Amino acid sequence: MITLTESIHIDAPFEALCAWVDNFEREFVRWSPYHLECQLLTGGIGKGDRVRFYEIVMGRDYDVTGTIVESEQDTDRFRFTFRSDAGTARITFEGRRTAKGCFFTHTESFGLGAPVIGPIINFILFRVLYRKKADWELIRADMALDNRYLAEILTSGTHPARIAPERLKHMPPGRPSSAPGKRR
Repeated sequence: MITLTESIHIDAPFEALCAWVDNFEREFVRWSPYHLECQLLTGGIGKGDRVRFYEIVMGRDYDVTGTIVESEQDTDRFRFTFRSDAGTARITFEGRRTAKGCFFTHTESFGLGAPVIGPIINFILFRVLYRKKADWELIRADMALDNRYLAEILTSGTHPARIAPERLKHMPPGRPSSAPGKRR
């Protein structure tokens, strides 16, 4: 199993981060110019709710549907975990209150963790079937960029400029740009 984690301290009130989470269907698309769609298929982000998101990162499409398998939130922290329908990807968003703002962690895990069969299945998945999409450096760079965008959104209220989907589809492979366009 491959697990990637990116965290960031944000100089904004924890309540602002919670408001962002509470409006996730709308905010997901505004969060990054690479994010194109988000649907809360069953209407929420509680355990058992269904979610679909679609993004194009450096010409690579990621259209994923799955289920929220963990949903915890109180006055000082939250944790939401999404598992893809294929069962090979998990995405976790965690936030917590700090003395000077909030802390956000974005974790993505891929593959199976089963001791004997996991490595074999992971090899087939990531070295044969999904070799191009299993670009761990690209995914990590996108996660870090997402965190920087979130910090800017929560501290200044500005969202990154949109990039036309046709342009996203034809971007050459590589790391996502840290400055894809003017902000608005």
